Amino acid sequence: MAKKSMILALILSFIWSGLGLIYVGEVRKGILLAILAVIFEYITNYYFQIVGIIVFLIWIFSLYLTYKEVKAFNGE
Repeated sequence: MAKKSMILALILSFIWSGLGLIYVGEVRKGILLAILAVIFEYITNYYFQIVGIIVFLIWIFSLYLTYKEVKAFNGE
């Protein structure tokens, strides 16, 4: 299998949580993180500003998980 680009995967995850994981082939994890981000973003916009911290943490976790999965996929 061809190696996946770490930079592209992280850019995709930077744009939206879960996209980098989907790129690497971890579709379930990527979709789950994307859905969580949408739910908490909605809650943040309409109800509680403090929930924005949760959205930020999901985004950071998505970047970390993408990095880890790309390294594993590439056998590094």
